Amino acid sequence: MDEVEKIVAIKAPLEEYNSTPVVFDNEDSGLKLSGIVYTPVNMKADAKLPGLVVQGPMGATKEQTQSLYAQLMAIKGYVTMVYDYSYLGASQGQPRGTEDPNVKASDIKSAITFLSTYKNVDAKHLGAIGICGSGVYLPLEALHETRLNAIVSVNPFTVIDTVKTAPEEEIQAQKDLYEKTGKATRLDLIEPGSEGAEYYFDYKRGAAVNRVEFVSWSQLDWQKFHPTEIVKDLKQPYLMICGENAFTRPGAEVMFKNAGSENKKLVIIPKARHFDLYDGEDYVPTAIENITEFLKENI
Repeated sequence: MDEVEKIVAIKAPLEEYNSTPVVFDNEDSGLKLSGIVYTPVNMKADAKLPGLVVQGPMGATKEQTQSLYAQLMAIKGYVTMVYDYSYLGASQGQPRGTEDPNVKASDIKSAITFLSTYKNVDAKHLGAIGICGSGVYLPLEALHETRLNAIVSVNPFTVIDTVKTAPEEEIQAQKDLYEKTGKATRLDLIEPGSEGAEYYFDYKRGAAVNRVEFVSWSQLDWQKFHPTEIVKDLKQPYLMICGENAFTRPGAEVMFKNAGSENKKLVIIPKARHFDLYDGEDYVPTAIENITEFLKENI
């Protein structure tokens, strides 16, 4: 049996959490964002619980790995929230698949605002989890946040600034063409047969109706964004979780070393690759236990 066949996707027990669809506005752009709030099934109507905003990988919709983490953390006693970023999934924004780190940070800020006012949330006890791409977007917003008591990055995609599929002049020309004609050139970074395809192309795991695509000029913004450097000014307690065999581990360890947080912790999950931490039955529970322990002490 090869490694691919060994990956079994974990599911959160449906009977242990409730879900509520929500819509909120991006505070800067006014775009409407589509989200889901998860709560413990036995939560009392007047309860005030700690809140967690949970963000997922680049291009992932809210129903994918971020919902799994949010559901499992709701079972642990948190009010959790996931959402589709601007230009993605059920949220507004054109052209679809625009991936700008500053817009992501703005979306995170707006989600924190929404969750902080949610009726069952204690706004004095807020935290956030970012997975893959959001593992670098979250620290960007956290630099300016006073409302988050602690943050968590899971397999942060620190190599975002190295993605280059064509010369800058060609990419700029594609952007100019869109502005004139509405025709967008798109990047699909998930190749058939890759580790990512094991997750996104498997209907039992992360399959969704949308492809993981971005407008090509997104990389112009990515190349100006340096996650391993920005974290030098990070202040919040910071937990980083990486798979032992994740392709993102080397950059994540540099990011962790550079993080300015006085209270920080690095957890390596044995044997896990990058996408194994999206939903792997042998890996996600360990990540959840470490997140729960860290947040209990710091949120």
